[in-house]
Amino acid sequence: MRKSMVIGMICAFFVGFVLLPSLYAGLTERHERLDQDMEYEFGSYADEWLLYAPEEYGEMREAPSPFSHTVHGDFDCGECHHDEEGEPWDGTYEIKGCMSEGCHDMAVAEEPQDRRDIRYFYKAYHDLCMTGCHRDLARAGEESGPTACPECHPKD
Repeated sequence: MRKSMVIGMICAFFVGFVLLPSLYAGLTERHERLDQDMEYEFGSYADEWLLYAPEEYGEMREAPSPFSHTVHGDFDCGECHHDEEGEPWDGTYEIKGCMSEGCHDMAVAEEPQDRRDIRYFYKAYHDLCMTGCHRDLARAGEESGPTACPECHPKD
């Protein structure tokens, strides 16, 4: 009886003071790293985001777009996330923020032709989400996400 009680106390100590704090530290580190690298406001851990335009863009005409990984969970990560060459993310490296240098870091389209450049953040988001996915699914008769401006950019 006494031996099992001591073993139980050791196990409880290990779980309470070693295992749980280690798990929490890992989650906290991931949350902070994501929060620093991404261009969004965090809702809940790695799921609900509000996607904002970069500060250099100036005042947004529309509300920021909500985004949820849970809603998009049936899709492969590489359908949205990619490397510098545009190849789908394969899980072997850490994902950078969308507005990271060399990706979709053009905040302002100075020339009309810049609006068609995939580095322009506005084109990247709209081509990938709205015209590149949601509209394609809707045209195929499948359940899709929003396809009109106010559906992604709700009025307050």
